[in-house]
Amino acid sequence: TVSTQSTGRFYSMGMLTLLLLLAPAMATITEFRPPAIPLFTADPFTQTWIRGDTSTAAQVSHWDGAEKQMVGLLAVDGATYIYLGDLNSSYPSLTQRSMTAFPTRTEFTLELPGVLELKLVFLQTLFPDDYLRLSRPVYYLIADIRSLDGKNHDVKLYADASAQHTVNTYDEQVAWSAWESDEMRGVAIGSAAQNVLGSKGDRVNIDWGFLHLATPAADANSTLWAGSGETARSSFGEHGMLPQARDVRMPRACQDDLPVLATLHNFGSVMTASHTVLFGYDDVKSVFYFGSEFDALWKHTYRNISQAISAASAEVDEMVSKSQAHDDKLVADLTQRGGAEYAALCSLSYRQTLAATKLVWNSDRNTVWNFLKEISTNGDMSTMDVIFPGSPMLLYTNPDLLKLLLLPVLAYAHNDTYINFTDPYSPHQLGTYPIANDTTAHQEPMPLENSGNMIFMLLAIAQRDPTNRLAWLEPYLKMLQTWADELVRTTEFPANQICTDDFTGPLANNTNLGSKGIVALQAFAELCLVVGDPSVNCSHYSAAAGAYAGTWQRYAYTADPSPHYKMSYNTLPGIADSWSIKYNLLWQKLLGLNGPFPEHVMETEVAYYLTKSNRYGIPMEREREREPEREPEPEPEPEAEAEARPKLKHNPDLNLTLSCRTPDILTSRLIGCRGLAPWRAQTKTFTPS
Repeated sequence: TVSTQSTGRFYSMGMLTLLLLLAPAMATITEFRPPAIPLFTADPFTQTWIRGDTSTAAQVSHWDGAEKQMVGLLAVDGATYIYLGDLNSSYPSLTQRSMTAFPTRTEFTLELPGVLELKLVFLQTLFPDDYLRLSRPVYYLIADIRSLDGKNHDVKLYADASAQHTVNTYDEQVAWSAWESDEMRGVAIGSAAQNVLGSKGDRVNIDWGFLHLATPAADANSTLWAGSGETARSSFGEHGMLPQARDVRMPRACQDDLPVLATLHNFGSVMTASHTVLFGYDDVKSVFYFGSEFDALWKHTYRNISQAISAASAEVDEMVSKSQAHDDKLVADLTQRGGAEYAALCSLSYRQTLAATKLVWNSDRNTVWNFLKEISTNGDMSTMDVIFPGSPMLLYTNPDLLKLLLLPVLAYAHNDTYINFTDPYSPHQLGTYPIANDTTAHQEPMPLENSGNMIFMLLAIAQRDPTNRLAWLEPYLKMLQTWADELVRTTEFPANQICTDDFTGPLANNTNLGSKGIVALQAFAELCLVVGDPSVNCSHYSAAAGAYAGTWQRYAYTADPSPHYKMSYNTLPGIADSWSIKYNLLWQKLLGLNGPFPEHVMETEVAYYLTKSNRYGIPMEREREREPEREPEPEPEPEAEAEARPKLKHNPDLNLTLSCRTPDILTSRLIGCRGLAPWRAQTKTFTPS
């Protein structure tokens, strides 16, 4: 999960994945420095990123900027070097030669120049078709050593993770312990209070559950220790070993001589070698849903975290091979569709979208559900207009994951909980993550936005089910019809309301929002045909969609300064040139609908957007209010500008340039790129990023 401070809303980069179906072929994945480098990004709480160019440029942190220290040291022939984290130059850093963020892993190649290479792989089992491993909270740090001078070297590897991962504020008390099973040895740390599911919010970190660091019991070359990070790091740096004395001063505040879980592996004298460090996090309980507390899905299979860690340890090689095969195929597909830069961006999109979600076992229904956290606004849970921009990635990789996200929302809206939901349109959110307990009165009112989103996604899921098993959808059809009836009543001339771009404020007769409602009516007509309820007059909704599309074209069209469709039917004060990206029209293409908008609407819009391109692509819309003065960007030479514009038809370089120029994750527009990346214009094809 990554934030976009300028929009004040979490958007997964899943919107970029819309290009998958329509973009042209190009090259292979490219290396670039993202706004923040993902390490382990498993769920809304397990988030580790580096805000810098290299693995040692900064301390590891959470998406919200809170420090979550992880430190890596390497001893080579008695000299100590840093390979992960920032220790304020206590030791020299290895030289980073490369970094690549793949969909399921991040790889670093580091060197002690002319002497030794260290390849690091941060691997997660983020396989969308393997729910057990997708849910299993065990992560691999794989270190491969290779001599560069043809000589053996004495090598020791140190890794730690701090208690900061287990608290929300650093004054919270923490405690630690050691454990053993038949197959594994481990150390664990967590808050002393263990107020499980006791807090919620946006920039609120988990302060229950336990962080684990483990090694196979049979590995005589690895040792584990828990206690003072300063003591552990200095002991390794100065003596090449972990502390001999136990640190028993606990519980104590996290900020009091910061405790860590630490491991040391002694490779001995080697030319090549490999070692895997296993991290895990047991969150005890994952979400609260209207009176029920649900476990993470992995607990339905494994008795406890040590068994999960043991299972993960036994299949390291298998998971590495599976990760490589999965990523190779996905990256090849992405490259073929949109080029190397596009593949690089979508690899981040994949990580960020899945990192926003949490698979749980619904013990009330004996089934799997999925939940999502919205970040950098108010921490809403399963927000409809945040699930929506992530949906293309899920539809492409596994539509069932999207269905599992929508089921808890449908159940809530259907009054399957103790809440009496009364709005005649889709809910906006379930609560504040990880607590689902919002009433109708707590909903953020986005009637047209959220009903349109839900209908789009439900039809897309139904279309992608080759077995046509839609029994899960049938109980909700009457409720969906109520929402469609509300769209019939309100879509032709949209009232003054906010849409997912709520950072721009409400707008009456919003043409982008209106296009969503119009296409959603056509989509509902298709959905009711697919489900096959004879009591519903499906053609009524397609007829309304067609009529409203005519109204839309009549009131939205302008030839000033050249043909396009305005931001609003209304004349906006102080804005002579009113326009916006009508990204909702894409769903007519994505859903394969025959109308309601004619093809020339898209062609006209794309041609106009290309006249608005700037350094980073196409802005989302014409500014409604004047922004504070900013330092002007240098104007391109006319020849350079003319040469660059045709590239917008096939190249996401502008978005990649933005990513590489952005100093860190919190100021990034990398997520929510639909308003920044170029639209791609081809004959009878339009594709917004």
